Amino acid sequence: MKNKKIQSIYTDLIVESNTMKGNDNVIYQDDSIWVKESCFQRKHYTTIFFDDIVDSIKFKKVQDIFVRELKKYLNLKKKEKILVIGLGNEKSTPDSLGPSTVKNILITRYLFLIGDVEDGYQNVSAFTPDVMGNTGIETSHIVKKIVDEVKPTKVIVIDSLKSDHIERINRTIQITDKGIHPGSGINNIRKEISFKTIGVDVIAIGVPTVVNLCSIIKQSKKNISLGENLIVTPTNIDFMIEKLSILIGNGINISLHDNFIRQ
Repeated sequence: MKNKKIQSIYTDLIVESNTMKGNDNVIYQDDSIWVKESCFQRKHYTTIFFDDIVDSIKFKKVQDIFVRELKKYLNLKKKEKILVIGLGNEKSTPDSLGPSTVKNILITRYLFLIGDVEDGYQNVSAFTPDVMGNTGIETSHIVKKIVDEVKPTKVIVIDSLKSDHIERINRTIQITDKGIHPGSGINNIRKEISFKTIGVDVIAIGVPTVVNLCSIIKQSKKNISLGENLIVTPTNIDFMIEKLSILIGNGINISLHDNFIRQ
């Protein structure tokens, strides 16, 4: 999801990468929601664009499309073990999408350990590793240790992203089987979390929650160098993180568990 080789310094979104020009296509449009597929170096990306999830009807429509697309990546069999990882810093609201989403995940692993699970549910565990600035430990190393202990068949990673276009903030969901480089959007690239580093298929889900100030003013003829080191986020980011974390969390639950009751 966050690959320095295919991105400008301003974006985590594959659709904004210069490398991807002419290498993606819109697969369908549903009302005001667009879904685009991209492929780069044999890895796949699905980007969902929407204009609103505050309205309950539009929220459900976006969630339904998210579930439809996520299921394509999961391709689940019965009784799989799924580990959900929420990346980010819970104390920084724009970076808290991962930890907030994990709070909405239906955890079932402890039930499987005691053999008390009916059909229609997957074996799901979740963890929030925090950021290296708080732990002093590479996030990928923490995830690898958990993977070695839990032995999941698939890992789902959720993270906040950065966009080069303000209109995509909180209005875009990116799904990929590429994996993820935590912190790459702000040029703080940590070791990647991918099949190559943890030995398990990784599905990364992200939403852009911030944009560079200079991305907003780059069309201006004025030379405002201050913007190069500043990122901005909408004033309603608290509310949007709550809505997005519920949408993604419930979407993951619906995708994993046949018997999950939609909320």
